[in-house]
This record gives sequence, C-alpha cells and structure tokens, in this order.
Amino acid sequence: MHSATKYVGLDVSKEKISVAIADAGREAPRYYGTIAHTPAAIRKLIKELGPADSLTFCYDAGP
Repeated sequence: MHSATKYVGLDVSKEKISVAIADAGREAPRYYGTIAHTPAAIRKLIKELGPADSLTFCYDAGP
C-alpha cells in the first residue's frame, strides 16, 4: 500500500530542532513542535510520522 508523502521541515540549532510538516497537496505547513537535537529524538520523530519511505526532509541550519 502506498502512503501519501509528508514533507518535513527542520530548523536546526545546536540544542534543538523545530519541526513543521506539510502533507502532499496541502496548502500550508503546520508546526509540529520542537525536539531535542539527538539521534534518538530524530528516530522517534520518524516513527511517529512514518512510514519512513513516505517522508521527505529538508532543513535549515542557519548562516
């Protein structure tokens, strides 16, 4: 079964990551929240949003 694509925007800082999500075909992204800047927090985010093959990520790491 094919899952709809979710676009995940990450605004990355040294200590935290702000997350926004936009579903395919949706007009505006929605704010998901802030997670810790750790591999465990990113894995948890992927599990919550999954399946992983339906997620497309982009990030902003600052200047």
